[in-house]
Amino acid sequence: MQGYCLEVVAYEVEDPARADHERRLALDKARALPGFLAWTQLTGTGDAARRVDLVAWKSEDAALSAAREVGEAAEFAGFRATISGVASMGHYAANQPSPVGLLAGDGLEIGRFRLKPGVTEAQMRAAHAQMVERHLSRQPGWRGQRLLRLDHGVFLDLAVADSRERAIAICESWTNTADCEAFLALIEAESMEFGEVV
Repeated sequence: MQGYCLEVVAYEVEDPARADHERRLALDKARALPGFLAWTQLTGTGDAARRVDLVAWKSEDAALSAAREVGEAAEFAGFRATISGVASMGHYAANQPSPVGLLAGDGLEIGRFRLKPGVTEAQMRAAHAQMVERHLSRQPGWRGQRLLRLDHGVFLDLAVADSRERAIAICESWTNTADCEAFLALIEAESMEFGEVV
């Protein structure tokens, strides 16, 4: 599974209520930037003027490009205007699966399946990881993917995209894709559903 880049910014604001509003608007705009995965917005428990933002990007290049956009583009001017000082900002590599942020409006695809006779969980997981890294994570709007093991030999494949329509399009991209076909050859699909985070 490919890693991701985590941007960590610690800063202060002068007007917490206005800053909350502008940060929500900035999140809506940042979701459209290439490589965006998730944004966790933290506020100081004892001082609402203190903020830390953890923003996950598909790559360091995507993070740096977005940092320039947020720092210079007119559409983020309102957000920038609320910041009275930046204590620190850094980018960090994460060699683990990317976070799966569930934001209002994100689309979900939930696939329920069992393993075919003779297939081990390790074989299935290896094929799933290869499929996600080589194909699914490269599709427009993909946010993240997780496998869940339920009781009685049942698994769920949870995929998150930036909209319900994108989740459907990503699912449709599986056809005639070698890595996806290799994964499908190992499982018995039981159901597939699409939804939206509210």
